[in-house]
Amino acid sequence: MINTLEKLNEKFNNKYNFFKILSVVFDEEALLTTITFLYPYQIDEIPTEDREEIYDFYKDFLALKGDLKLKYKKSFLDARLIIDEVIEYFKNNKKGIYPYINIDNISSSNIEQDVVVSLKLNQDILSMLDELELSNSLKNHLEQKFIANVKIEIFENEETLPENIEFEDLPIQIKSKTKRYEVKVEKKVIGGDILPKPEFISDVKSPKSSVIFAGVINNKNCKTFIQKKGKNAGKEKSLYTFNLKDKEAGSIDCVYFCPKTHEKDMEALDNLFMILCLGDVKHGINGKLTYYIQKISIATPIELIKETDTCEENPQFIHKKVVFPDILQRKQQANLFEVKAKYNDFIMKNNIVVFDIETTGLDPENCEITEIGAVKIEKGEITERFSSFAKPKFPIPEEVQKLTHITDDMVRYAPRIEDVVYDFYEWSRDCIISGYNIIGFDMKFILKVAKQINLTFDNEIIDAYIVARQSSLRTTNYKLGTVVKALGLTLNDAHRAYNDAYATAQVLMELNKAK
Repeated sequence: MINTLEKLNEKFNNKYNFFKILSVVFDEEALLTTITFLYPYQIDEIPTEDREEIYDFYKDFLALKGDLKLKYKKSFLDARLIIDEVIEYFKNNKKGIYPYINIDNISSSNIEQDVVVSLKLNQDILSMLDELELSNSLKNHLEQKFIANVKIEIFENEETLPENIEFEDLPIQIKSKTKRYEVKVEKKVIGGDILPKPEFISDVKSPKSSVIFAGVINNKNCKTFIQKKGKNAGKEKSLYTFNLKDKEAGSIDCVYFCPKTHEKDMEALDNLFMILCLGDVKHGINGKLTYYIQKISIATPIELIKETDTCEENPQFIHKKVVFPDILQRKQQANLFEVKAKYNDFIMKNNIVVFDIETTGLDPENCEITEIGAVKIEKGEITERFSSFAKPKFPIPEEVQKLTHITDDMVRYAPRIEDVVYDFYEWSRDCIISGYNIIGFDMKFILKVAKQINLTFDNEIIDAYIVARQSSLRTTNYKLGTVVKALGLTLNDAHRAYNDAYATAQVLMELNKAK
């Protein structure tokens, strides 16, 4: 449609060069094409004679067989409108990061048509992003929605971790017990597999993501509405609502936005059917907790099982060794007559394991480890390598696959994470454990798995992120890639566990060079 605007302005000597096309919607049944134009908020209105002139041009230029409708919408550069659109962008395009985006870490300012959007994100979120790709993608998105020249600024939230911190002062929050019962899945209806161990509806008293419920359908209703946004704008969509009641008489109102491909499936689910669902519990329009469903299977009940939790001990766990660390060849022969310390005593007199993990997301309660990579430093040399994939219980989100380049196929036959963590525990025993931002992120995942198999990591913890922040190094931010570059080191294939661990080990050694 850019060419049609060019043709329009060619014919009328750039009279309409302030226009931008927001959307073009074709209703096949009604043979109606609707074009929505954006124009700057400084212009009062589009005169009637101009509207008629534009209509005649498009009707003739496009040679439409059906009807044509033109809409005109002002592009207001209100800061809150822009921030809301930024949040909408993350919701639709960066679903793994969206839960961590809110109005508190986004700001917008503008002078005339120049808009600056600032994102202040913490270390964990930044590690999940390709900043250049995000900046370009978000800029293009906003410039399509508003008549503006958009600039995106991304900053690290320096409040991620305090300047002075000790591991003992940062207890890992262990999830409380979750009472569950077991059901049998008879047939998948919508979406993929769902763990057949739902929790009781009455136990969920606040918003919670990735919740599994099972129960009987009551009062099922279907409404239709016209989608206002996105590629399907103008098309009709179905909204199903019903009440779900479980075996302990807990109940919750449910919502499912149904694409056309699943309308027959939803129609086949009648009242009194028992279903197993995966979805998010949120505050609905009426303020009540509402279950927004993503996946549905037909299920039948089995006996009530004991209280379970992924953080509880697993007495049935029998370890099988799956990771066999490699010995790394020393880069140079040691001098037999003189050993000159290149590093201080911390590096020279301690055995240090530096590790990194890749995961399916940022939340240790609901996400899983897909890879652990580590190296061991002994007497100032990187001597061993530990590296293994781990198979998660659920598929890896698409945006995470793009970031880490770890696909579902790569982990399909990987060992279970419990065995990998057990081998890591044995390998790192009696060593100092280090990594980059491990206190705020990686250790939470490791300790969650360790709790399952009754392991206690009592190692001393040194976070290389804090070491970098407290060093004399001055740089624009303290992300791993930035620190590596500032120190003249290299990081190849970032967001893979072993590579990040090796680079972190180099950073730790460089920051502890003997003076």
